[in-house]
Amino acid sequence: MNKKLIILIAIIVIITTFGIIIIIENYKSQYPDTLTPGKDPILCLPLYDFSHCDAIAGFGQVSPDYYHNGIDFGVNDTTAIVAPHAAYIEMIQFWFNEKGGHWQTNIRLWLNSQWTLEIIFESWALNETYGQMQRDAILVSKGQYVETNQTLGSLLVHGPGAHIHFSVYSNDVGQCPYNYFSPSAKATFEAHFYLVNYTQYWCM
Repeated sequence: MNKKLIILIAIIVIITTFGIIIIIENYKSQYPDTLTPGKDPILCLPLYDFSHCDAIAGFGQVSPDYYHNGIDFGVNDTTAIVAPHAAYIEMIQFWFNEKGGHWQTNIRLWLNSQWTLEIIFESWALNETYGQMQRDAILVSKGQYVETNQTLGSLLVHGPGAHIHFSVYSNDVGQCPYNYFSPSAKATFEAHFYLVNYTQYWCM
């Protein structure tokens, strides 16, 4: 291999490496931080009206062969879902969950390059028409800034398994949401958990 070819390959590698770094940094900083870097989030609950909440399932190793990466809040009637923290709407995804056999809408909220939240609206829509109805009940759009407790949309009920799945991620690793609830949110959550808990604990 001649010297010019080696130099050309080296230049291409360097340019490609810098390009990848720039893309990653741009992705990480695509929205302003709503949480000061280095701090943990303090979250409110993703719903403020528990009158229709009929089941809560905890985070963690629910059974020997099932790891639940979030907390579920089941409802038996239409319920407003709110932002647990000031954030930017990073993603809204409407899709068919083949494993669950239903349509759902995922919303990911950006706090900073370390912390993101995800709220999955699972109305238990078994067909696309009902799934689209749930998607249309989402009031926010990608890139939008939302305040803490701002309504993201309504969770509809298209079947007995209707719920939201609430996940907290630090560097893309799932965390038990309960650990980041504010003191008042923990008190409210605990009171309702013991009434309708589907799992023994909220963090397993």
